[in-house]
Amino acid sequence: MPSKITKLAYLLVAAVASVTAVPTKAAMLKSLHAPRASTLHFAPSDTFSESPTTCVNGVPASSQRPDGYPINDYTYVTPTANWTSYKVKPDWYNLHYVSGPHVQASTHRSDPYGAFECQFTCNAAGDCNAFFVEYVNIGEESEHLNCVLFNATINNSDFVQTTGNIGAGGYSRLCHPKV
Repeated sequence: MPSKITKLAYLLVAAVASVTAVPTKAAMLKSLHAPRASTLHFAPSDTFSESPTTCVNGVPASSQRPDGYPINDYTYVTPTANWTSYKVKPDWYNLHYVSGPHVQASTHRSDPYGAFECQFTCNAAGDCNAFFVEYVNIGEESEHLNCVLFNATINNSDFVQTTGNIGAGGYSRLCHPKV
């Protein structure tokens, strides 16, 4: 039985192939009337959520980190373990990626200003519900912040320990009660 990653790879290859091929008008009309190939079938346990979690209830990041710039529409998320160097798990990253890394000149010494700026990048993207901030090239002249946007909220279990960066946290969009 193929793994979820194998299935994702197959779907990605099929999607890329369908986008990169530019059919002629005649070929498009012919394909409308052609018999369809077999549909891929997945067992219920192999299906992916079609609707990622778009917001969470929680405390605004500004309340969690009051020394920083205001980040009121997102909650601050870190790994369960006390890691300094971490990133988003690759499988989760690939499944929920929207855009990035958006590079900013901020260094880990200007934290949390980078996250403050990143929230506006996420707000401007129509399908962004969370972002992850990390500092790379630590201590070098080229040190900078990477901001990556995602379509689903980040949980503290969505991180993995790594080396060579300083993880500055994930930020998940807060649900706001209707007044």
